[in-house]
Amino acid sequence: MDSNLVIQQEKAFIDNICDRYNYDNNIRHLLYIIIPAFIIKYGFNKEKLILNAFRDIRIMITNEKRDFVKAFYSSKPILENGEYKTVKYMVLQNYNETNLVDLYDNLVHEFNHAINSYNNEIKVGKNYLYLRTGLTFRVFRKSDLSFVRKDPSYMLEEIINTEQTSDIINIIKGFDQSNPDIANTIYAINSETGHKYNSNSYYLEGYVCKQILENKTFIRTLETLRINGDVYDISKWFDNITGEDGSYKELIKLLNDIYNLELEYSNKKMFRSFTLGKIKDAARSVMRIVDKFNNNVVYR
Repeated sequence: MDSNLVIQQEKAFIDNICDRYNYDNNIRHLLYIIIPAFIIKYGFNKEKLILNAFRDIRIMITNEKRDFVKAFYSSKPILENGEYKTVKYMVLQNYNETNLVDLYDNLVHEFNHAINSYNNEIKVGKNYLYLRTGLTFRVFRKSDLSFVRKDPSYMLEEIINTEQTSDIINIIKGFDQSNPDIANTIYAINSETGHKYNSNSYYLEGYVCKQILENKTFIRTLETLRINGDVYDISKWFDNITGEDGSYKELIKLLNDIYNLELEYSNKKMFRSFTLGKIKDAARSVMRIVDKFNNNVVYR
């Protein structure tokens, strides 16, 4: 797909939303590249979905500093004329002190969550409302729309989202630098990154899952189900392949265990070797499940 053609095709749309939300020129030039990269990643059959997300989700900018969260995407439920809807927005924190590559990573990562949550976002139960974020759900009470909990599968959602963030930024890195609208930005990105970009979010969890993320049956199936919003039977599909009931649920639990142990390890000053041992044990258990899945699929 010709990147220059896509960039020129989407430029008027990008100018329109930047004028609508009064984005500064920095955000405008980021979007000149990010939106075409999403279209190249997902294909023109997803163009409407991608543009709708960027049209509906406003980027909010703040110079508030946080140690861990540099950006976040939010979707909150509302009841309007008897129908459940969501209010969506995105926040970039510490904006003036964030370097160019991190800005790209933050925007791509959060909009990728949003785009992969757009279809079939709301599921209405008897007493609860379920809002989908990719593979996972946040649960709200219908009575007052108060937050109850988030589904533990959020860690797998973050791992896959981080992998796709790297894919999209590598598409950006390959854009034709002869286009004067983007030449300086592409040069700056390539100067600050290596030959291949790897997002450093959830590095350990992604490393543990590396083999299954490279499994074409796994990643292509989940990517398709995720962007279409057909995520309800993933655990059954996964367990059918491993031949072990509860294997998907166990994989999710182990990934969360590793994340929590990683935080524990970083905060400890003593007895860190004990925590490291628990991380290694959990990682080996993940690999056992991954090996069972990989050994039972033909298309790898």
